[in-house]
Amino acid sequence: MDVNRILLDILVVLLAAKLAAEVADRIGVPAVVGEIAAGVLIGPSALGLVHSSEALQTLAQLGVILLLLEVGLEMDLRELSSVGRASLTVAVVGVIVPLASGALIGLGVGMDGKEALFVGAALTATSVGITARVFGDLRALATVEARTVLGAAVADDILGLVILTVVTRIVTQGSVSAWGIAWVVLVAVGFVVLTTAVGLRLAPPVFAMIRRYSRSSGTLVALALAFTLGVSELAHAAQLAPIVGAFVAGLVLSRSAASQRVRKELSPVGHLLIPVFFLQIGIDADVGQFVRPAVFGTAAALLVVAVLGKLASAIGLLGAPGDRLLVGIGMIPRGEVGLIFATLGLREHVFGQDVYAALLLVVLVTTVGTPPFLRARLLALRGRHREATGVTVAPGGTLVRITDAGVVELTGEPLPSDALVSALTVARLAEQHALGPTVLEWLNAFPPGPRRWDDRARTELWRLMREGGARSWRILTASGVLQRALPELDDALARGPADAMDLDPFAALRFPRLEALRGALSTPERQLPTTDAILLAALILDVCDDTDLEPVIIARRTVQRLDLGARVEQTVASIITDAALLPGALRRADAFEEEPVLNLAMHLEAIEQVDTLAFFTRATFTGERWELDRLEALCNLVRETLARPELVDRGALYEIERRRSEASNRSLRAPIRERIHAAPREYVLAQTADDLVRHAQLCEPAPRRGEVRVRVASLDGPGEYRVEIATRDRIGFIARTARVLLAAQCSVDSALAATWGDGTALTSYRVRAPAVPDDEALEAALRSQLDAPLEAPPGPKVDLAFDDDGSPWYTRCTASAVDRPGLLFTLATAFAVAEANVHSARIATNDETVVDTFELTSRSGGKLDDQAKVRIRAAVAEGTAAQRRGLARWRRGKRAVMEQIVLESS
Repeated sequence: MDVNRILLDILVVLLAAKLAAEVADRIGVPAVVGEIAAGVLIGPSALGLVHSSEALQTLAQLGVILLLLEVGLEMDLRELSSVGRASLTVAVVGVIVPLASGALIGLGVGMDGKEALFVGAALTATSVGITARVFGDLRALATVEARTVLGAAVADDILGLVILTVVTRIVTQGSVSAWGIAWVVLVAVGFVVLTTAVGLRLAPPVFAMIRRYSRSSGTLVALALAFTLGVSELAHAAQLAPIVGAFVAGLVLSRSAASQRVRKELSPVGHLLIPVFFLQIGIDADVGQFVRPAVFGTAAALLVVAVLGKLASAIGLLGAPGDRLLVGIGMIPRGEVGLIFATLGLREHVFGQDVYAALLLVVLVTTVGTPPFLRARLLALRGRHREATGVTVAPGGTLVRITDAGVVELTGEPLPSDALVSALTVARLAEQHALGPTVLEWLNAFPPGPRRWDDRARTELWRLMREGGARSWRILTASGVLQRALPELDDALARGPADAMDLDPFAALRFPRLEALRGALSTPERQLPTTDAILLAALILDVCDDTDLEPVIIARRTVQRLDLGARVEQTVASIITDAALLPGALRRADAFEEEPVLNLAMHLEAIEQVDTLAFFTRATFTGERWELDRLEALCNLVRETLARPELVDRGALYEIERRRSEASNRSLRAPIRERIHAAPREYVLAQTADDLVRHAQLCEPAPRRGEVRVRVASLDGPGEYRVEIATRDRIGFIARTARVLLAAQCSVDSALAATWGDGTALTSYRVRAPAVPDDEALEAALRSQLDAPLEAPPGPKVDLAFDDDGSPWYTRCTASAVDRPGLLFTLATAFAVAEANVHSARIATNDETVVDTFELTSRSGGKLDDQAKVRIRAAVAEGTAAQRRGLARWRRGKRAVMEQIVLESS
């Protein structure tokens, strides 16, 4: 196996697939046609860049499994059960007639029984996507004909898979007896029914548990793919086509709460592998066969059968409403399933390249040629309807009711002023109920012109967002109601990318954020004053996803059209602007530190805005449970910050920024300016611009581990000096500094300490000493003390006060005592013994009294617990040596207990 050759083939295939899809989209041709043509172009029939190989066939097989998985994921069993008798009858007729007539034509042109049967089966499929795209472009998805055709196409998918299984078993086993056919049908249907029933009971709770407890972002999608391959293998073990298992796996996963995430995360894999399947079709095709008269003759005969067989499916309408010709035309396009039939027939050697080429031509012609005829018939019917409609206006009200059979109907035609409310009501009810003929006809002829919003319409819109779903929005877009009522949203939906590989024509109308919020708002206690604004913001974000539109602009125009007022407009715009703010903040390593939290609080400005954004983020968050816990802790911290006006005072913030700017302007070096702007706020307020520059110069670059920098300067008073020290922050650093200063006969009058986010610690002392302190001696003494044990004797009476409410981040400790040498050393050593980090310190002496203020956190970064405070008090009163011994005994005892537990477990 030449690995380089395989990699080169994959490179050419992927480039050709994407280029073909782009070209096809621009010229209005289905992407599948472009990909097959690209396969022919790069294959042996044309340029010969790629030849069929085992590696490409394996990738193509994975692609078709993903294709059928997506079909199953997008298949709604409720949709199938609600399409009604007409759709199912049309589907059955549209399968039987092409199957029988195709097989007869095959026998007539000289094929054997196996070939003829497989050819007839290949003509049974109907492409959902192509027909739905044409109906959607003409705003006709709400018509009776569109619903009948799409419902029949859904049924066709399932019937086609059963037929594929039956035909494959027959041709591979060589048996065509009545009992053999009946047994194959029984096995196929039994496998689909039994596997689906068991899977629907077991898989949703299992995948819900995986979603809840998995930490790795790829676990869920990997297990979903493994589950699909496992069910495919079960199908193979039952001697069925593996794609049948993939389809069943999709059906089962579609009912799981994790289906949206599985669909989203598998989509990129599908974009890579599914086109390989269609290119492989073109690579395997022998274009030389296309020019043979026999192939053209066979293709022409099969094309006539393919067209007439689906036109005959309209007989299934019987007495149901709808235009039979339009229904028949809508059933003509073949697509993915037809290609799967043809490819399997070639792979299983049921027929040769000539029959394969004929089938390929039929699929391509029906796929490309049907949309113009469908469009023409739709427009002709619409013109006739408008000419013939005589409007009977009801006296008012929505006039929408649900019949005993669960069908939504109108009791009369609403007045134009009531049309919007009625349409919104119909759309909301369509999520759970079928729409009757009168409703569909009224929607298809919905009054032209823009619709004005009143209180009743707005109330119904909020209900729609809470209770509706993809079917609801499909009704509004298909009938043109959304374009007339909220054109900005409708235009945004039209601007969304047309996904060539998306088999669900309504996938763009599934709004994940809105659905998540609807679940979060399912109980009354979860309501907020801004609930309606949250829902509207989620809808606009979903609609604008993957477009080049600015959602804030769409939001403002939509709110203005709804006439909701300036306050709601600002709330919606803020939610949209800040939708990614909290998840982004959580990704920061310093998310819970003072500066980021203060910035977040200043931006959000009000606790109500925090509550609104927190609710929106929690409901739409797709991360793990532990991340949600962090999110809640961060929001609580922001709320606590906003509850203290002095922390977000505009005047203080202006002064901080002024000092930072003034200090930055005095330094030419960028690292110095960056350190000044990253300095803690309270530290900045306590310093002059000159102090900030001097300290930043001492701290830059950041000290290495074990490095100490000392700078000594004389002050104005006799015997007064300033000692400034920079090093890496560590527990006990201030205590060791105080010990060194005490040994150097330096009496501390005042002190200031600050730490930066990069771990740099700065202390600045104002001391009195009999001689100028030697900075080199102080550096050497501090380096020798960095790892030395800390012990301090019992101190004099010190009043300690701990305040957990004075700051959202720190426990503030205030120590008051009569001034004496070594007091700072005693206090700092007590903090070190209790494993408390000192983030800032202010030492002030007033006459004979010292008032020291420290901002402390535990080793984990939170506020001090009661046990730490008790240890600090005891260390100050009793001395740190005793505390050290007590702490060591406690740790040894804890370790012994753990060792005993381990031994007993062993």
